[in-house]
Amino acid sequence: MTNEVPSKGLEWTNLVLGAGLACAALAFTEMPAAAWNAGIVGALIACCSAVALYRYGAWTEWSNLGLGCWGVAAPFLLGFGSAQAATWTHVLVGLCVATIAIIQLSSGRKAQMLSRSDVR
Repeated sequence: MTNEVPSKGLEWTNLVLGAGLACAALAFTEMPAAAWNAGIVGALIACCSAVALYRYGAWTEWSNLGLGCWGVAAPFLLGFGSAQAATWTHVLVGLCVATIAIIQLSSGRKAQMLSRSDVR
């Protein structure tokens, strides 16, 4: 395991997306499920990204991948899918976070494979 983040810019992007989702909870106060979900999931995404910036581990990306997928599915599973603003916010942020996590995981894996081939 390497302690180097594959792309700090992408990790910062995920941190901002998570913080933005957490702040968006204030706009969803009329829908408690959407507000709670946005606040908790956004804070968890931001925390995982902050930890990855401090000390990178693939677990942070796997966590963000899962949280991003949950963000996409949550409006439909928690019953606020008819609220367009909350739904689109969750789906777009979730897709972006999950995509960035996949990019980070694949970049980390490629770097790991290259470093192993250099050792031989």
